[in-house]
Amino acid sequence: MTKKLTPQDQELWASFTKDVHRTKCDKVIPEESGFVKASEKLQLPVPHVKITQKVVVLHANELRNVRIEGRIDLHGFTQVLGEQALRDFLKNSIYKDWRWVIVITGKGSPGNPSILREQVPKWLQSMPELVTGYAFAAPNDGGAGAFYVKIRRKLRFK
Repeated sequence: MTKKLTPQDQELWASFTKDVHRTKCDKVIPEESGFVKASEKLQLPVPHVKITQKVVVLHANELRNVRIEGRIDLHGFTQVLGEQALRDFLKNSIYKDWRWVIVITGKGSPGNPSILREQVPKWLQSMPELVTGYAFAAPNDGGAGAFYVKIRRKLRFK
């Protein structure tokens, strides 16, 4: 059942849509990669400051007070898109002032281990400007198919 618009509603709708015009193309062509970078959408540059600290593998005693503030699930991503999605997610995490996030990769199967699970530690090691450390997640958070990631604090400039 559709409701008839009142004359006031029709007038309001007409005022909202007066500058809306139909496009000439009836097909929408998606981007080549099918993935829009979060950093492009939000325009969040990471300052280029030399980071001398390395990304470390965290031990259990450093994981006692972990409070997860965000998560990204990389299931179904290719390596290229997965790395870019991870980088964009970590950049956004810095700007949201998050300290801990979970990166879910999946475990893979016994005969076919997850490639992303093998690659994520390498990617995190290459991002010291975004991350200070990481560790496998606890079993209730995904275990060997997920990582706790400690986000670097936002650099403050005076």
